[in-house]
Amino acid sequence: MSTKVLVLKTGTTHPDLVARDGDYDAWFVRSLPCPPEDVTVVPVYDGAPLPPNPEDYGGIILTGSPLSVRDEAPWMRALGEWAVARAEAGQPVLGVCFGHQLIGEVLGGRVEQNPNGREAGTVEVQLTPEGAADPLFEGFPAQLVVQATHNDALVIPPSAPGVRRLAGNGNTPWQAFAWGEHLRAVQFHPELADTSLQTLLDLRGWEGSTRPSPHGEALLRAWYQRWVAKP
Repeated sequence: MSTKVLVLKTGTTHPDLVARDGDYDAWFVRSLPCPPEDVTVVPVYDGAPLPPNPEDYGGIILTGSPLSVRDEAPWMRALGEWAVARAEAGQPVLGVCFGHQLIGEVLGGRVEQNPNGREAGTVEVQLTPEGAADPLFEGFPAQLVVQATHNDALVIPPSAPGVRRLAGNGNTPWQAFAWGEHLRAVQFHPELADTSLQTLLDLRGWEGSTRPSPHGEALLRAWYQRWVAKP
């Protein structure tokens, strides 16, 4: 089984942040517990085709994006359906922020602007009983401290059989979910450093404060070790 990771890049962040700290894909390359050369990045948002050989990868990640699922660009639905099909075929898939929303909509949910307002900065999310029992969060506390920045959210939950809500908070009830054995999705950004997030908030003029947290990279390590590099 391959331990390589395919990162499907779904957008690009503020150019000043890219120049300083890299883009969505670079954050994953730095945060994943595998050699950088084992990570392949495909910018699907920019017209790059999905790889013809996805089975060559041990895991697939859908990144965040400043784009909205409600933009309904043709590549978006196709990507979400492809990711769900890969998970159904037994390939580990992790959706993050935009990726979480896109997959959630393919599984029967609905993404809109969050009626509770933008969530930006370091936030706390609480595990549900199913989240506390899920392998992704094994060994984690009941309350996580994570980095977040999103204006949209799953305002109608995914309705597909087998979807389980793993975490939430007062702003965004669907902060993480699972579908089957191989698909996990999180609304927050486990790959994002608090310093990079603070820079983004300053550049965008968004309110919010940040602080360090060990839970983001720990979650990526857990996903990689328990799904991608498992014996």
